[in-house]
Amino acid sequence: MNIDTDSLVTFLIMWGIPTFMVVRTYLKMDTDDRNSAKKDFRSPHFIFTFGLLLIGYFFASFGNLLTLNIIKLLGIFLMIISGITITVDMWRKNKVKSMLTPMLIAVAIFFLIKS
Repeated sequence: MNIDTDSLVTFLIMWGIPTFMVVRTYLKMDTDDRNSAKKDFRSPHFIFTFGLLLIGYFFASFGNLLTLNIIKLLGIFLMIISGITITVDMWRKNKVKSMLTPMLIAVAIFFLIKS
């Protein structure tokens, strides 16, 4: 289990800055907005679409950081599941734009596998 310095810097910047910004924004919200945000993040629609995508990418980048392929493959698997779910969800709304999602997720998976 080696930790690559370049991957560590990328991981800290990529996950640290957005986490800091989300926590700071959450702390500035009033109670009604906080409850609304909690409700939105707990909805099955969010969990099975963007939640799985976010968790999958976190696992893939964490597995890349620690050079553990099993964690990286778990993250890629979660990203594939969320890509399918997002595509089906978007297909109902707009058939042309729904094709963009699998292509973007495929590009992200390609670069994760390659690194």
